[in-house]
Amino acid sequence: MSVAALALVAPLASAALTNPSDPAPAPTDRVTDTSQLPSGWQKSGDRIVTYDGDATGLHVLVADAADAYRWHTAATLSEPGVETDRWIGQTCVTGSGDRAVVVYAPRQAVNDQQGFQQGAFAAVVDLADGRVTKLPELVSLAYFNPGCGDGEQAVLTRPQGDDTELLTVDTARAKLVRQQTVAGQLTSAVPFGNEIAAAQGDAVVSVDAKGDTSTLAKTGGTPFRLVPDAHHGLAYQVPDGKQVQVRRVTSAGSDQLLGSGALGSLAVHGNGGRVFVTGRDAEEAVKHSALPKSWRTLDVPASAEVSTTGSLALTSVGNGTEAAGGRKTAVDVARPVGIDAVLPGSDSSVGFKVVPRAAAQGAEQSPALSDGVHTDSVHTKSTADTDPATSTTDPDRACAVTRNDPKLQSLQPSTAQAEWATDLAVQGKLDVRRRSGWNGSELPSYTPQGLFPSTPLKGGGRVPAQVMLGVLSQESNLLQASSRAAAGESSNFIQGGYYGNAGSVHTVNWAAADCGYGIAQVTSGMAKSDTTFTAEQQQALTVDYAANIAAGLQILQDKWNQLYDRGLLVNGGDPKYLENWWLALWAYNSGLNLPSSTDASAPWGLGWFNNPANGLYPADRTMFLSSGYDDARTPNLWTYPERVLGWAAYSQQKTDPATGATVRAFTVGDWPASGAPAAEPAHDTFCKPTVNDCDITKPRKVAGSSQPEGPCQRDDFKCWWHQPVSWTDCTATCGTEVLKYAVGDPEPKVAAPHPAACTSTLPADALIVDDVPNTVKFRVGSANPCAGKRNWTSRGTLTFTFGSAQQNGATVHPSKIDFHQLGAGFGGHFWLTHTRVPSYTDSVVTGTWTPDRKVVGAAEVMVHLPDHEANTPSATYRIDLGDGMVVEKTISQDTGGKNAWVPLGSYEFKGTPSVSLSSATADGTGDASIAWDALAFVPVKR
Repeated sequence: MSVAALALVAPLASAALTNPSDPAPAPTDRVTDTSQLPSGWQKSGDRIVTYDGDATGLHVLVADAADAYRWHTAATLSEPGVETDRWIGQTCVTGSGDRAVVVYAPRQAVNDQQGFQQGAFAAVVDLADGRVTKLPELVSLAYFNPGCGDGEQAVLTRPQGDDTELLTVDTARAKLVRQQTVAGQLTSAVPFGNEIAAAQGDAVVSVDAKGDTSTLAKTGGTPFRLVPDAHHGLAYQVPDGKQVQVRRVTSAGSDQLLGSGALGSLAVHGNGGRVFVTGRDAEEAVKHSALPKSWRTLDVPASAEVSTTGSLALTSVGNGTEAAGGRKTAVDVARPVGIDAVLPGSDSSVGFKVVPRAAAQGAEQSPALSDGVHTDSVHTKSTADTDPATSTTDPDRACAVTRNDPKLQSLQPSTAQAEWATDLAVQGKLDVRRRSGWNGSELPSYTPQGLFPSTPLKGGGRVPAQVMLGVLSQESNLLQASSRAAAGESSNFIQGGYYGNAGSVHTVNWAAADCGYGIAQVTSGMAKSDTTFTAEQQQALTVDYAANIAAGLQILQDKWNQLYDRGLLVNGGDPKYLENWWLALWAYNSGLNLPSSTDASAPWGLGWFNNPANGLYPADRTMFLSSGYDDARTPNLWTYPERVLGWAAYSQQKTDPATGATVRAFTVGDWPASGAPAAEPAHDTFCKPTVNDCDITKPRKVAGSSQPEGPCQRDDFKCWWHQPVSWTDCTATCGTEVLKYAVGDPEPKVAAPHPAACTSTLPADALIVDDVPNTVKFRVGSANPCAGKRNWTSRGTLTFTFGSAQQNGATVHPSKIDFHQLGAGFGGHFWLTHTRVPSYTDSVVTGTWTPDRKVVGAAEVMVHLPDHEANTPSATYRIDLGDGMVVEKTISQDTGGKNAWVPLGSYEFKGTPSVSLSSATADGTGDASIAWDALAFVPVKR
């Protein structure tokens, strides 16, 4: 490996405590040395707002100068039942500084075009009291959303077919006051006077209340970062080759160049009519211009987040896990956030550490999901074994392999195991033998690439390991199983839109299901009606990360061959160079639109969504992760191929268990001394008028259309790329793979942090009822951790009833959306969900333990609680004494991180008893977890 490759790991925020051995002073949540602050800070109205996401939600963080910039959590935004390893999004602050408008979504939304463009949630947050008002519309996750003006209004956008819908928000009333649809693709929309300003193609336009547009300024490229100032002007940026211009246009249409610099070296920010030009050379860039009174230059990094008056600039924000796969800790606890900042105009820098605090109202379901998307499922009669109302599985599903089958659990790999399987798979030697019954399944013996053989690449060569590792990083954060499972633990597979519910915990829409499975998010062949794969293949890629990687590799190889057949090669087409997989990655994510068989002139090729010239992405972005791992906070700023190659160059992160230090999760590729960014294509590489009707230098006006001119010169945005392309000499600039594991290397071992409680510590005459039948085999891969330790047999059953709803004439069971299994606890398995108030009848799950015999006389009821994912303080057990009399016992399920038997009391039993536990609690907000593990009746001797 070259020295350059070793240097590719970008730095993290120094305040984020990524390495416990760092001798720097521990940061606090405020400025402790107030002599660093400017005079008069105690009476300053300056405020800084930022955000950071983890598995618990997107945290909106606020600090005021008058409080020495002491940080607090204004709100934590999430949606109940949405399973994700990290929430992402962005904010803007209104002119008063009193409110923030927030767009937020689960991380995986960036991998799907519909999720990216119409799948984000929006809310208004009162920064004083933390009041959250969620808005009733889903919006775009694009980097420019939301857009605040110089007052209390903001604009949200979302594509609507070939048009753009603009949603105006009155934040003072926290409600939508206008919705209008404008022809064409509009980006960077902000309130501007009584109208809306936006970028449309190669122009800055104004949109009036009727939705009619007028051109304010024609530009040589796509404008971005529009910021209104206090004097009827609008700051904006526009790319000019390798340069970027900072310009100002007035409402009257007067357009002025104020300065320019290298692309990425300057940026405009603003709030309340103030405009800040940031960049280390910002003052030099605009020195020949007379800036308006409300404008200032700040000598801070161009990407810095600026406070409302420009007195503080954040240079880095992160919790240290943005690039670490988002694996959860033992309980869902918010991650501490490290923040680095500078005080503009001085040499002072400060570091903060903030522990976000969750607020219940930020976790309540968005009204954008209240009505849901009604299912088109047809209700059919069910037998007792296949009744969705009582089966933990989903007999009525649309996808091939069901969730919540104890015999089909997915093993969570370590990052080392993921890299091992990838390295062997790309070499065509992932032939490790999986014995029959692997990981507790009922599969026969197989090998991963026996089920999913490597497909030879047309033209020769093979997939570089780092390309595949980049795909796995982007698709799933290297997770095969739910993020609830730690490495070495089993649970349900990590899945995309299995329920087709678009984020709602109250909607099941099988017709809209997205059947993405596992670490490579394999979708092809995974619908219930699809016969591409055998049932054995479908189950193997569900339970086994290695089989899933082999299947994902097949798909990527097929994309290469599909493009090769049509001559779509990159830089000459040598597959050993990582950049030459750009088009195949594009196709892996959004597919290839094939040529028409009847119309030779019809557009075909790779879609506009992932084209780097698309205005959905900021024109001055640098290579993903090249500026640091803060980039992983906002993956929506880059196209899919850009993100994959960024992971390939810089890797995800992990914590070294021996030292506690943050290190690379896998081996990165090898680049020449110029580094990976030098091999990236320019953003306009795939924008050619003779290829895909795209030309950033020649704005085009469609006759009879209301659209202004723009780079994609088609009304339908089918500027689809379908030509070979070359932008660099790969022998001099491109990356190549570096293998860590050779053919024949054994599978790395991993120890689960939550070992099962294999042995019963109860008296020998205890009547134990486990949560799964005795036929369920607890295995971790091929190993049986309970071998020789199990001294008990389950004598009874745990049965469930699931809350249902009528949707479009069909009975569906939304309560299963947030119902999960984990391979831990007593005997290696337990179930869990989250508590909700009883009025959410469609979300309630009730489990009932019933022994297989009568109990007569006194017995103590004992319930086993797992060492994680069980923390409700209000678990109410209803104990039927066998004669119809029922008593209740309420306990906390939090055992302090231990597997434990907890007593529910002693009772006189007079027949066959049962014990029920419901997820409905008076304090249920969807946050506290409630678990069903084993239960026992222990005779009381007198």
